[in-house]
Amino acid sequence: MHGGAGREVEAAAQARWRAAEDRLYPMAMSDPDGYRRALEAVQVLVDELRRTASTFDELLAVEADPTPLLAALPAGPALSPDLLVQAACGSRGRELGVAREGARRAAAVAAARAEGRAWVVLEGPERIGELVGGRTVATHLSTGRTLMAVLDPYSGADPFGLQEFDADGEPGRDRMLADRDEWVTEWDRWRTEIESS
Repeated sequence: MHGGAGREVEAAAQARWRAAEDRLYPMAMSDPDGYRRALEAVQVLVDELRRTASTFDELLAVEADPTPLLAALPAGPALSPDLLVQAACGSRGRELGVAREGARRAAAVAAARAEGRAWVVLEGPERIGELVGGRTVATHLSTGRTLMAVLDPYSGADPFGLQEFDADGEPGRDRMLADRDEWVTEWDRWRTEIESS
């Protein structure tokens, strides 16, 4: 599934699946045994989806015709079959998203290494000055240290953030700044320090 239309279909399905999962949560308070059984049923379906659905399109096909998937349940579902299937698709969809993002990042690292670059941008624009909201994540290839620049225009007085992570992902120094130019300058300074370490 590619392009803008594909992303819209995927986003709509993920929202639908999240809503199904959200409908299960209230059961934990009103019917703990029913909630436990529902979670067990969803887990059985997720295990089956791990075996049979390795793409988002396959999850959509399962949702459209869930009968083969529901056959994996040892007994008939106590809850709405659609609810269980959608919750299972949501869980499997997140797993596929994580795997897809991991593959995308690995390809970006491989391309950066092949091009002899010192840094790879894993998320966001190459230059943080282009951010209007969100974040940029860049990793120094030889040290594994990562810098993240965040711009949250709704955060108040200091909307410009910087944070460093070591090669194991442990957070290090961080700063919040009020001035965009100072933020960009500090990002460049941190990058230079990492490159010379």
